[in-house]
Amino acid sequence: MTLYMAIALSFLIVLVTAAVVLVTANFAVKSSVHLAKHFRLSDELIGMTILSIGTSLPEIITHVVGSVEILGRPAMMNSVSALVVGTNIGSDIFQQNFILALIAIVGIIVVEKKHLMKDVGGLIAAAVLVLIFSANGIISRLEGGILLAVYIGYLYVLQKYGMDETRTKKRRVKDNIFKHIMIVLSSFILMAFAADKMLHHSVVLVENLPISASFFGVILLGIAAAFPELMTALVAVLKHKEKISAGVLIGSNITNPMFALGLGALISSYTVPGVVVWFDLPVKIATALLILWFLWKGKMAKRNAAILMLLYLAYLFFRNMLFPADVVM
Repeated sequence: MTLYMAIALSFLIVLVTAAVVLVTANFAVKSSVHLAKHFRLSDELIGMTILSIGTSLPEIITHVVGSVEILGRPAMMNSVSALVVGTNIGSDIFQQNFILALIAIVGIIVVEKKHLMKDVGGLIAAAVLVLIFSANGIISRLEGGILLAVYIGYLYVLQKYGMDETRTKKRRVKDNIFKHIMIVLSSFILMAFAADKMLHHSVVLVENLPISASFFGVILLGIAAAFPELMTALVAVLKHKEKISAGVLIGSNITNPMFALGLGALISSYTVPGVVVWFDLPVKIATALLILWFLWKGKMAKRNAAILMLLYLAYLFFRNMLFPADVVM
């Protein structure tokens, strides 16, 4: 087999396995929503927790599989770390600057002012915490454990004080709970298998193409991993469930860096390319602050949404131009 045929085959496998992960995640999300409604959770809490975790399953599974790969093959730590961290942060920036803006253009993005600092502020705090832990070029197991613990604490705050004011008003939805639990568990197993193949062939592509591992994660895997959030948010806004739509996108941007990345770092620790520390995370934080400003009046104007989209395109252009290779600090 020639080099070009091997590259083409690896690219095809990456696309197919990414599609498998996305389709499987969709089944897991639907069953998770059934479980959430059975336990009478509010729309906002479903969006910020159940759906944000469910739509982040591609990132979560990718981190777990990648970390296991690092444990089994320590020599691959830098390339696999760059792939999974790039996928995580790239997915978040795509959601913040493109998907959220798209939803604001075709529908509406609104967050109640009393929840704004807690929601968007949580998004900003999560990115800042990852930036602090990444400053030395390594996210250790201890730091991964801290990210995971802070995320669990954040979920407790949401459940306790944030968004369950409508919980007691909803009737319990009768459904086959065992069936949905089995669907969720089976989805996890299938996604893990597909993500393992996807990561392996992503490494092959990075080794044979003039592209950095982290940028491959940002431009391909990160965008692909964000499709569950895109579809879920679109469906929610078209059904006039604006709180779910905003909750999914904001919640996922808290889940990804704290739960997915934290869990992966807890398993193996990660090396972090300098571009993530000095470019990706600052862009994520700066645009999150901009989103906080845009939403301060209650909803995002379409003009402001267009600004976010243009900023995303500028981010991709300058990232590739200024940081063509990954350099571990």
